[in-house]
Amino acid sequence: MRLSTFGLVIFSGLGSSRALAPVSVTWSECPPITGIECATVQVPLDWADESKGMIPIALARVAATTPQREGYMFFNPGGPGGSGVEFIQYSGQEIQAHFGAGWDIISWDPRGVGGSGPNITFFSGESDYDAFWNPLFGGGHVGAHGNLTQQSDVDLLMTQVSTYDGVVQSLNQRMIERNGESLKHVGTCAVVRDLVYLVDSLYGQGTDVNFWGISYGTVIAGYLTQMFPDRVGRVILDGVLDPEKYGNNIPMKWMETDIYDIDFALKSWTEACAGSNKCALSTRNDTSSSLLTKIDTILNTAYERYDGSIPVFNLSGIFTWPYDTATYAIQSSMYSTMASDDIGPLLAAIGQHQSNSNSTLLSGKVEPAYMTLPMGRSPYSVMPIYDTIPPDALSNIAFAVFCGDAIDDGSTTTEDAFKETVRISQSVSRIFGSLFPINSLRPMCHKWTPRAVERLPQKFNKQPKNVVLVMSTMGDPITPYYSARRLASSNMLGSKARLVRLNSIGHSTFSNTNVLPH
Repeated sequence: MRLSTFGLVIFSGLGSSRALAPVSVTWSECPPITGIECATVQVPLDWADESKGMIPIALARVAATTPQREGYMFFNPGGPGGSGVEFIQYSGQEIQAHFGAGWDIISWDPRGVGGSGPNITFFSGESDYDAFWNPLFGGGHVGAHGNLTQQSDVDLLMTQVSTYDGVVQSLNQRMIERNGESLKHVGTCAVVRDLVYLVDSLYGQGTDVNFWGISYGTVIAGYLTQMFPDRVGRVILDGVLDPEKYGNNIPMKWMETDIYDIDFALKSWTEACAGSNKCALSTRNDTSSSLLTKIDTILNTAYERYDGSIPVFNLSGIFTWPYDTATYAIQSSMYSTMASDDIGPLLAAIGQHQSNSNSTLLSGKVEPAYMTLPMGRSPYSVMPIYDTIPPDALSNIAFAVFCGDAIDDGSTTTEDAFKETVRISQSVSRIFGSLFPINSLRPMCHKWTPRAVERLPQKFNKQPKNVVLVMSTMGDPITPYYSARRLASSNMLGSKARLVRLNSIGHSTFSNTNVLPH
């Protein structure tokens, strides 16, 4: 049964701030890293109705150390679900070293994340997490198919429609049972209003908003340009998740956009590997083409030898990984230039394990591939995390934000999503197209009923006060250059955008360590 009572929507587009007066913010030291300060600011649960109460928003900063501050920059590291407080704790000082000591480098936990309310809960721990997702894994289940170019794999996938439906419906029902009305108040429009209020409180009411959004953070930045065009200061959209499509299209209808550049990224990596004597996968006579053939062989062997077990075991059993898990490991390794250095050793180790099951090159525990969902990980967490499940995966906050921001979807089905996955696998990316049912939010949103109380389903036709930077690598494995180019086109931000293209692989230019300002 669809819970239509969760469908109340206020269509946004008006940037008029609510009446809440700015507050004085008190900062204190924020362990475990010295030099980081934290604070909490109270904001309305519902910006349209303050009688519903207040929630805390957690902030962290590296404060300017010069006698007179030169500027400030807010960051969002991506997600939905990425913690801005953790981002500052682990990256803030390095970022400030590039900007200069006169800059405040600051971020916050968006609603439902980390120390910010409302509290969103789902899994009680690792065993609860495994038990919920395991019906999608193992022999004969969704996660066991190959690259979907063989009819037998397509047939297997289509037999799992009912199982997949059950998991996704349970996800929706359980989220509502545990979180209720709170799910309506974690949407991106509310996050943008929080950001503007934080700027008012920290730097003076009406101050221009300076903001660098990465991945999902570009949706926040894009919404900012439309909700508060007269408040746009120095704004950077880096690794663009198309904000107009995000708010206007059924998620399943544009999921192929995610992987437009991923085959180019892998080919670029093989070209670099073939030209290097330090690449673990390459021999003296290898070319890009021969390395792509090696990768195909490794993945096909993983598929052929898969023993049907759920992939939670030591990496010494890596040759029994299902195709999806091995493929996702490669995709994850292309999230940054630093992580891409791991592709060669990873693939070489898999190949060696396939040839010699006694090899012990790698060790450690691997969680199901779902735990490292691309939409829910921050750019600085570019590789799978072993032996732990991150808080954003335990709360499932990504679903509440991503699916709750989407337009109501009463017309598509799981069967439609699976058929679209097959089409993408056969016509867009033969290697990576099959990942969607296990490693993407998109095929699950059609069963999601709670909607954000404020959404932005409209054309991006407002011109921000100041020019914004739209940045992308040419080989982004999840947010393609196409989306950046579209956002900066004359049909959208036009003359108020400058497009910056980096000829590199990696998820956002921020993932390339030499891109930060000097």
